Amino acid sequence: MTEPIAVEFNGDCWNNPAQFQQQIAQHPTGEPLVLDLRSEGPSLRALGVTDVIDTWLTTRHLSPETVHLTRWNNPVEFVPYQRIKDNRISHFFFMARDYWQSEISLAHQQLFGLFIGRMTLSRAVILYQVYGDNVFTSLMNHIQPLPWKQSPIDSHNLENLSDWMSSNDQYKMFSWYDQNPVSSVDNKSVRDQFVTPTSYSDTNASLLQHYHNFAVEIVCETYTLGDTFFPTEKTVRPIMAAKPIVVYAPRYYLARLRSLGFRTYHTVWDESYDLYQGPVRWHLMQKSMRTLMECNQTDQHQILKQANEIAMYNRQHLSKICNHQIDLRKHDYTRI
Repeated sequence: MTEPIAVEFNGDCWNNPAQFQQQIAQHPTGEPLVLDLRSEGPSLRALGVTDVIDTWLTTRHLSPETVHLTRWNNPVEFVPYQRIKDNRISHFFFMARDYWQSEISLAHQQLFGLFIGRMTLSRAVILYQVYGDNVFTSLMNHIQPLPWKQSPIDSHNLENLSDWMSSNDQYKMFSWYDQNPVSSVDNKSVRDQFVTPTSYSDTNASLLQHYHNFAVEIVCETYTLGDTFFPTEKTVRPIMAAKPIVVYAPRYYLARLRSLGFRTYHTVWDESYDLYQGPVRWHLMQKSMRTLMECNQTDQHQILKQANEIAMYNRQHLSKICNHQIDLRKHDYTRI
């Protein structure tokens, strides 16, 4: 059997579509087409991967069962191909034990916190729009250029900056980033996460020392468009650290967390943003955040008290998952 063909992603961007099409065109007739998704969780339909595969199948008069997907961590999107080495449970749930803290501090200096690792268009806009607005921010040191300075050749990006802001506002944001206004609070880089087998969790756990600076974390997940559900360390770290969250993620992300037994924060602030994706989701998240910001001190204290009770419950629930007291392997992830 030939080696699996890698399908490479960086968030909601397919990095190697041209190379992929060339490789499958050269694939030997009569052998299954094995695709390696590298333990990532994108929506293959939204990114156009299924269109390319289906065209290839039609050209060769083959059945969809000829295509085998390995290490695809998206349990909610249906495709007619075969899943092999399929682990529908996000491996980040079990890595969450590295984020356990013996003491939880409820003190905070700023209302929100935002940690950005690998940069995407949506994360760039969100960081730009919240900076300095009662938000504790950190931007991991980067090797790759900012998204608008990267070459679009041989990539398919679902995110379009014009969906987020006008041309004039884009230029203002470009100029702002050129001034390097946001630093890394722990001086880590994206590369640091992959230096040793343990460095991924170590790098992300280092952010916990700054959790006393804010009350609620703004989570910007990796895959945010299309039918997908792949919680990463961006979600499980604040859950294990008992930090309330608002989440920029795909549609129904919070509903699917609830289906796993977690509680979300719809009883303390508006979570109707979970019915949407993309810029609309973010604008509704901002509305919920502004409502909390504009509360008087007494009301804000009461809201955060209720949110922290939910966060403590979620921490205990995630601990049970990590310790295999709760088995998610047979869970119906499509149920919301």
